[in-house]
Amino acid sequence: MNNNIILSLGSNIGNREFYLNQAISQIGHDPHILVNQQSGFYETSPVENVKQRQFINLALNVATTYSPEDLLNKIHQVEAKLNRTRDIHWGPRTLDIDIVFWNDAHIKTADLVVPHPEAFNRLFVLAPTLEVIDTSFPLYKQIKSAVDGWSVKDQQVTLIRKEDQSETVIQSSVRHLLSAIGDNPDRPGLVETPDRVFRMYHEIFSSQGIDNFQDYKLFETDETNDSKMVMMKNIPFYSMCEHHMMPFWGKVSIAYIPDHGTIIGLSKLPRLVDFVSHKLGLQEKVTDDIVAQLNKILAPKGVAVVVDARHMCVEMRGVKKNDPSTRTIRFTGIFDKQPELRAEFLNSIGDMNGKTI
Repeated sequence: MNNNIILSLGSNIGNREFYLNQAISQIGHDPHILVNQQSGFYETSPVENVKQRQFINLALNVATTYSPEDLLNKIHQVEAKLNRTRDIHWGPRTLDIDIVFWNDAHIKTADLVVPHPEAFNRLFVLAPTLEVIDTSFPLYKQIKSAVDGWSVKDQQVTLIRKEDQSETVIQSSVRHLLSAIGDNPDRPGLVETPDRVFRMYHEIFSSQGIDNFQDYKLFETDETNDSKMVMMKNIPFYSMCEHHMMPFWGKVSIAYIPDHGTIIGLSKLPRLVDFVSHKLGLQEKVTDDIVAQLNKILAPKGVAVVVDARHMCVEMRGVKKNDPSTRTIRFTGIFDKQPELRAEFLNSIGDMNGKTI
C-alpha cells in the first residue's frame, strides 16, 4: 500500500464545508483508500486576481492500493458526483481535489504531475499539509520552511475554529431562536432539533450559491423544419421564500422547441426543477431560472414555463388566505412570437385547477 499521499481539497461555491465533507466521506468509503489524517478547515483568500468568494481548503493524508492514475480517476469521479463547477482556471468552484505529494515520488504523465507544480506557491496547500505530516515526511523541512517564511500580505490563510464552522453556527443559531421564542432548547422534544435543522438545510438548500445546472445529458435527433414541442407538465417542486424563509410549493410545466435536433433527457427536466428550487428564492425567480438554464444548455427555438404554487407566507401569516394559487408564466423565442403556439401549450397544461383552457 502506498502511504503518505497528500490530497488538497478546496471549495468556494455554495455550502463549502458541506461539499468538502461529502468529498471526504466518498474518498474514505472507497475500500482502496485509507484516510490517515485530516487537517482543519482553512478559510483562504483567492489567488491570481480573480474576484470571487473566500475558499475553504483542507488536506488529507491517505494510503491507497491505487496507482497514481487510478487515484486521479477516483478523484475525478468524486468531483463529478458532487457536481464540480469551475468555469475559469483559478476561478470559483464547488469542489477541487488535487494530488499534491506522493510520499517522495516524482510523477510526470500527460494528466498528472507530482509534486503538484504550484504546491510551494500556495500557502492554502502547504499550511493544511503541514498539519497532516510529521518530521519523517520526505519534504517536511521544505514545507515547514516555506510556511514559516510566508508573508501575510501574500495570502491570508486562517484556521476556522470549530465554533465558527457552518454546522456549529446553524445549530447554535437554532438553539438561540428556540430560546428567543420562549421555548427550552434542552427539553426532550427539542434536544435534537438543532442538528435536524442543520441536516435539513443541507438538503433543501443544496443548490445555494451554484449558478449552473450540470446534471444533464443531451441527445441528437434528426433535424426537421417542423420540430415538435417537447413538453412535461405537473412537475412537483418545493422551495423556500427568501422574504420569510417559509415554504412555497406547487407544480411546473415546461415546453421547448428543439433546434438542430438537440434534446435533453426527459428525466433531467425534474432534476432541473429541483436544482433551481433548492435555494432561497421567489416563484418568479424559479420560473426565470428554468428558462435561463434551458436556453443555456439547449439553445432551443423557444422555451415556455408555467409555475403554479402556494405560499405559506400568504396562508399561514399576514392575510391568512387558504388555498390561493399563484401562477407565473415565461415565454421565449418562438413561444413569445407565435400566439397559436402559446395557446397550444397553455391549453395542454390547463388552468390552475387543471381544467382545459
